Amino acid sequence: MNNRSWVENIIGAIIVLNFVVLALVFLIPRAKVIVNYWGWESAALMQTSGAMDTPNQYLKTYKVANQIRNVTKENSIILMPADNWEFGSNRSVVIQRLYPRRVYFFGDKNFSEFKFNLNSTVPVYGVAFSGDGAELCFEKDVKKLGETGFEICKRSFSN
Repeated sequence: MNNRSWVENIIGAIIVLNFVVLALVFLIPRAKVIVNYWGWESAALMQTSGAMDTPNQYLKTYKVANQIRNVTKENSIILMPADNWEFGSNRSVVIQRLYPRRVYFFGDKNFSEFKFNLNSTVPVYGVAFSGDGAELCFEKDVKKLGETGFEICKRSFSN
């Protein structure tokens, strides 16, 4: 004879149902991401969409930052457009991904002051959204940063 009451049966069923929901919603999507991207480099992982319940909010920002990393040297100074790109950006993503490069954003308080303290041995790059008029790239030797919609140029000190 079964001594369990219907209340105990319902509580047991709720516990089992919770485990099923946790597995379906959280565990399985993350396991799929781990299996699908096993062995990928960190730069490539940052540019994936992520698990379905935690999408990568800064996918495009990582794409831009990784492209800049590929073009510039570690001791470079990077002049970035204002922090209001059409898809949104996150300063911390850009700064962390480009470290140890020094990153300055157009419109910041120290942006106009820092140009007088430039060391001629440090390469300076300007990044601009194509056609935004930020005037960070004056030279004609402008390189597209992949399919991101951004361009980069090496700035001369006469600019």
